[in-house]
Amino acid sequence: MTQTTPDPGLTRAEQQYPLPPTLLDASVYTDPDRYRAEIATIFHHAWFPVVPSGDVPDARDFCVWEQVGQSVVITRLDDGSVRAWHNVCQHRGARLVDGTGHCGRGRFTCPWHGFVYDLEGVVSSVPLRDTFDADVLRGLRAPVVRATEWGGWIWLAFAYDVPPLEEYLGAIGTELSGYGLDRFTVRFRTSVLLKANWKIAVDAFNETWHVPFTHKDTLVGMVLWREAVLKITPPHSWMTLPIRGFTDRAGPQEDHRKSHLCHYLVFPNTIFSCFPTHLQMWSAWPVSIDETLMCLYEVVGPPPAGMTEEKWERNNQRDWDQFLEVLKEDAGVVNDFAKVIGSLGFRRNMFNTAESRLTAFHAEVARRLAEGESR
Repeated sequence: MTQTTPDPGLTRAEQQYPLPPTLLDASVYTDPDRYRAEIATIFHHAWFPVVPSGDVPDARDFCVWEQVGQSVVITRLDDGSVRAWHNVCQHRGARLVDGTGHCGRGRFTCPWHGFVYDLEGVVSSVPLRDTFDADVLRGLRAPVVRATEWGGWIWLAFAYDVPPLEEYLGAIGTELSGYGLDRFTVRFRTSVLLKANWKIAVDAFNETWHVPFTHKDTLVGMVLWREAVLKITPPHSWMTLPIRGFTDRAGPQEDHRKSHLCHYLVFPNTIFSCFPTHLQMWSAWPVSIDETLMCLYEVVGPPPAGMTEEKWERNNQRDWDQFLEVLKEDAGVVNDFAKVIGSLGFRRNMFNTAESRLTAFHAEVARRLAEGESR
């Protein structure tokens, strides 16, 4: 996919920053009823990349993923496909599986009363079977969670009203496909608990003009933040940023992915920050109304032409170390929200045109909440 041809009817500023300024009431971050509705309406009705495919590389490998109040078992079947199901025993609600590993026998046994489940979550053995209602046991299984693999990740969706993944991703999927992410591997990962609402975390990582203030010692010399070009592709958004030195050396390119840092938000909570040969990916998972768990990864492609594996490893470590410094700077600002979120002085946010992606994000959240209320 090449850069969209500019609309001659728009000014340069409008092409760069597509939406007008907006105001947002502070209650969107503090209203507990709204928070609960966001979990039910948004997080239960979207696709998420939850673990790298490499976390379950072989047949009968499994892992447990737990966020937004859900516990899900992800398994790889003998034919190489993946399955996911709710990690809840259908007898009396016990948690069935813990951790990550290899299930050579292809069976998971409930630690409470011994119900046995196969790799697809189907009940295969029931102690004292003749003491249960036979009709209830017939076809009994842990409820299915939709799962698919794409771009080197396992993606989950809890609801069947969500369109297939590639349809859900739309233009963002087309963009990400150009990187050949199936050839990339996760080299580093970490997580950090932020003392802020999940939407504050998303806001913090989807605009660039905080760079000269928050990241004056880390990013100012690398990204040309004033030249960011924003794109709104509902429900998602993205932007391109020139990289100092690299973009000029790359010269004119039809494909911006070869010369720019491209920063994608997959709605509602996942960011892919892509360089031509590697990327950082992170997701903001709501823990409570005022806590967010950020899960972060460095994902690396093959060494560029002419570079040794050893030098590529050193570059990867350098990039990850810098990313952690940037994260520390952002986390310091975000965590300070805990000290003022209840302030009488916090009444609203003002988003300028350079924050068009934030305006679009909150408009999509509001739209989905309204849609949920009408269901």
